[in-house]
Amino acid sequence: MIGLTVTAARTRAALSRCQLRLTGAPVQMAKIQSIRTQSPRPGQVTRLLTLTVNPLCPSSVNIGPPPGEPLETPGPTELDTGLFVEGGALIYRSAPNCKDLIGRSSAGTITVTNSAGTLIADNMALTAGQLLKITLGAGQYTITGVFAGGNKVGPTTVTVPAGEVVRQDLVLDVP
Repeated sequence: MIGLTVTAARTRAALSRCQLRLTGAPVQMAKIQSIRTQSPRPGQVTRLLTLTVNPLCPSSVNIGPPPGEPLETPGPTELDTGLFVEGGALIYRSAPNCKDLIGRSSAGTITVTNSAGTLIADNMALTAGQLLKITLGAGQYTITGVFAGGNKVGPTTVTVPAGEVVRQDLVLDVP
């Protein structure tokens, strides 16, 4: 039942003549909310199945990058960047933790220059879901991007310290 919607889980339970006990988030939209865990585990025979329901997560159709950018983590001196569309109509999703919703990078190209104006990455192509990862020296960099559809984003300036991986994405906000 893990991963099914509450509606689908109820249908399967009825066909199996199994009773359900729902725990976790309150069921508000059974056709959207999904099942996170079940007890007993899959493959075991039972007459009473306890299911943990994921919460509803209101968000935009287009989910952006992780919150709080630039994000720094220890590692090689590196810049990680992608192209994200954020915003749009309000929809509901089901997830174990609504704070963990992160969008997927879009296709397009990214250009990175250093503080002296020297090109570090010139129109590097990205496919959907991909991030550009550039190993570079510590310093200040400017990032610009163009989505596959032609929309331009940036410039965004970011500082990359020595011994840190910095995540700074380019975001196109849509109403």
